[in-house]
Amino acid sequence: CVDIDAAKIEGLRQGRVPIWEPGLEELIARHRDRMHFSTDLADAVNNARLLFVAVGTPPTYSGDADLSAVHAVVDAMPASDEHALVMKSTVPVGTGEMIKRIFAEQGKGFSYVSCPEFLKEGSAIKDFMEPDRVVVGDDGDWAGDAVVELYAPLGAPLVRTDIKSAEMVKLASNAFLATKISFINE
Repeated sequence: CVDIDAAKIEGLRQGRVPIWEPGLEELIARHRDRMHFSTDLADAVNNARLLFVAVGTPPTYSGDADLSAVHAVVDAMPASDEHALVMKSTVPVGTGEMIKRIFAEQGKGFSYVSCPEFLKEGSAIKDFMEPDRVVVGDDGDWAGDAVVELYAPLGAPLVRTDIKSAEMVKLASNAFLATKISFINE
């Protein structure tokens, strides 16, 4: 687990969970010996082949997604032909292509997979452990296969597609949920 907030990381090292999510504190305590907390991205690269990015992408004043946190992670990535960046955050269609282009221009060699999350606050652990689907968007390389293998024990239906389609699945799902809520409120 890598975060730029040193106080948050220190708290996690001491067993303090900075967010409220039912069951999360117990889950972290149970797997504490398998977890590493750091403010240094190199630590993650040394301990994992798949690097999951779950950063905020809030709307800007114009309604576009603020991708500054995504860009900060991409810029901080070291060069590697043996790692993959797995995007969990909600990003606009085409973000994966842009990130792959940046990696190519910088000679970083990272593979890229879009694997959007479908979690609700307050039931995120259950939503993760019992997903109604797992979406994996990739270029048909080792990285997509590795993400599929990682999620296989969950036994969820798999939607494997290209990167842009995976990004669109997430945006369409969000739009559908927003529409349902609007109708319910009306």
